[in-house]
Amino acid sequence: MSRAPRIYISAGEPSGDAHAAAVVSALKRRLPTTTVEAFGGPGLEAAGAIVLDRMEQFSVVGFVEALWKLPAHLRLLGRVRDAFRAKRYDLAILVDYPGYHLRAAAAAHEAGIPVLYYIAPQMWAWAPGRVRRLAAVRRLAVILPFEERFFRDRGVAATFVGHPLRDRPPPPARGEARRMLGLDPARPVLGLFPGSRVQEVKRLWPAFSSAALRILAAHPEVQVVVAATGRAEYPGAGAIRIHRGDPRAVFAAADAGLCKSGTTTLEAA
Repeated sequence: MSRAPRIYISAGEPSGDAHAAAVVSALKRRLPTTTVEAFGGPGLEAAGAIVLDRMEQFSVVGFVEALWKLPAHLRLLGRVRDAFRAKRYDLAILVDYPGYHLRAAAAAHEAGIPVLYYIAPQMWAWAPGRVRRLAAVRRLAVILPFEERFFRDRGVAATFVGHPLRDRPPPPARGEARRMLGLDPARPVLGLFPGSRVQEVKRLWPAFSSAALRILAAHPEVQVVVAATGRAEYPGAGAIRIHRGDPRAVFAAADAGLCKSGTTTLEAA
């Protein structure tokens, strides 16, 4: 290739944005002249990607919200398909977010653009018969050891690359984390993790805060802190502390956690 490579990377939600940002940072170290354009958020932007479409406008939670955002996703897919057909990119990297990315993978494949899919859809759990939809993917980078064999046995070129959480720096010690958060190191701590997407927090916060306030009423010695996301609101927090910095400090400080489903449960473990 005589010119600098051009890569398109796509991440539709905050966790994917963080993982995609790590990929772009590694790419920039190895191939500093690479141009990376993206569908993503602040993580990708900070890593040096040119974010063409912001993920905050597209993230969804639940079936009804997905239907409401469907027209926006279809318009995005149309723009991306046109870019693929114009041979704008040498490679497409798609991170998680299968509802949209399986369609984007098909569009890239149709245009002759190779696809690297990072963080495989969990088809082994909910849809083994849909593995054929990954036929458009040149290489599947999986993050759980058993996934490599599962997908290879079904004809998909898969490689286990390790879990991205293992690449993060170690969290602070518990006492240090509590001091960072302004908590009493000697008192127990409950961490709340209602999610990183605004709509997700809006939906879960009433139940999370209600449970936490009941715990505080019965056990006033407990300190409760929520790992908050920048754009979400947390009404009626009362004695619940709101931490909008690195959530790893909350994980490290907590004796117990109330977590939404997903990557958060793995981080807590």
